[in-house]
Amino acid sequence: MAPLRFGTLVSSTALIAPVLASIATAQSLQAVQADLDADFALDEGKSAAKEHPLRPLLRMAEEGRERIARDIRDYTCRIIRRERRDGEMRRYEAISAKIRQAHPAADNAAATPFSVYLHFDRPSSLAGREVLFVQGRNAGRMLVRRGGRRLAYLTTFLAVDSPIALRESRYPVTDIGFERLLARLIEVIHEDLEHGECEVLFFDGAKVADRQCTRVLVEHPVRRDHFRYHRAIVFIDKEWQLPLGYASYTWPEEPGGKPVLMEEYIYTGVEVNVGLTDADFDRQNPAYRFVRPEELAARD
Repeated sequence: MAPLRFGTLVSSTALIAPVLASIATAQSLQAVQADLDADFALDEGKSAAKEHPLRPLLRMAEEGRERIARDIRDYTCRIIRRERRDGEMRRYEAISAKIRQAHPAADNAAATPFSVYLHFDRPSSLAGREVLFVQGRNAGRMLVRRGGRRLAYLTTFLAVDSPIALRESRYPVTDIGFERLLARLIEVIHEDLEHGECEVLFFDGAKVADRQCTRVLVEHPVRRDHFRYHRAIVFIDKEWQLPLGYASYTWPEEPGGKPVLMEEYIYTGVEVNVGLTDADFDRQNPAYRFVRPEELAARD
């Protein structure tokens, strides 16, 4: 299957932040949302009738997950993410990613394990960091090259759910990618189906880069213990049903205040079924800069 290029995300209003000023492929979902809100009044949003308003989004997410399982073996992309950690909103990060889906053995071919390679491009404190993870290998650990400004060459294995591994991310590397994002979305929707107090709006004509998307706005007006979030915004690619953008907000810190952004992810420059091989997930790949144990000992 020939690679499908989803294109790059170019700002139509303002760049994400000074730290990403040199990355023309990045734009925050907030900027995308601002553009859309100027074009669509809320009363033009379409909500489902005679069923829970989240049912249509659930169907979209399930169709996307089925499409991935059926048609997508691997993909490369640029991930732009921003997350709130320990009450502080971190800076935008730009990550080049290679992701290979897990597939069972078939037609005399061996099973393909879920595999991830990440290279951090920005910010400068993380630039050059590399992460390599292959399901079922290295005792379930990921290989990490530190990157950044100090001891950039330092290479070590880390448990994916260890405190040090999660210090820089809200989720382990095993949760990265479209399939896991859709799985998480489906899980939360099933929780929300047990309750009311949910407003859902669908907008046609949305775009992430040059990709036609459906923009979905979900909001819980009243704060309840059983709700994980106040507002969520999802951009679903119309052709491939992939979630190219996602943002989640908690409730305002004071009455009448703005929702508080918790996490934001944009997938851009996506190429599907590029034919990634074992070499793309091998620490010996000459394009990677992981340090071998004997080299690390020599440095010491």
